[in-house]
Amino acid sequence: MVTVVDSVDQLVNYRHLVTLPDGLRVLIRPLVPKDKDSLVALFANLPAEETASFRNKVNQPGLVAGWAEHPQYDKIFPLVAVVGDHIVGNCSLHLGSGYTRHVAEVRIFLAREYRRRGIGSAMIKSHLEVARKLGLHQVVAEVVETRPQVIHAFERLGFERQFAWKDLFMTPEGETLDMVVLVNYLKRPGETF
Repeated sequence: MVTVVDSVDQLVNYRHLVTLPDGLRVLIRPLVPKDKDSLVALFANLPAEETASFRNKVNQPGLVAGWAEHPQYDKIFPLVAVVGDHIVGNCSLHLGSGYTRHVAEVRIFLAREYRRRGIGSAMIKSHLEVARKLGLHQVVAEVVETRPQVIHAFERLGFERQFAWKDLFMTPEGETLDMVVLVNYLKRPGETF
């Protein structure tokens, strides 16, 4: 039996080339240490309203650089969308452990000028492919209720709305919002694939 760590190590060479309807070519591949400067640039100078929903303080270049310099693929498997020499998107698959070893959470960020062009969908599809190769059963996404277009995008990719976690998200101003939890069931109990 192949362990998750062995499978993740094999996926470090994953590549997916996407040509968008407008002709833009995007390479989706794992984040590697040489991506440090480009990843820092992706998150640099974002307005506060953009970063308010992030779990991490991406305005700290050292934190973001550390993601690239010291990837721990067996815990977080990051994919980047590359156009030319620039990273325009970051999507991470946070792998469960112990009793949640069959589940992962997906998180995504795209540069504003590359949104609503199909790159986000291509990145999520790539991570679903990676999740299948890892033998995962479920991929979870959490989206703030105030972003219905993002919720619908996940639903179009096969995610099912499970519930809204009341008042889970707190804005910097102290307002609480519901978080919609969606799951893509790659394998349901009793099913094979």
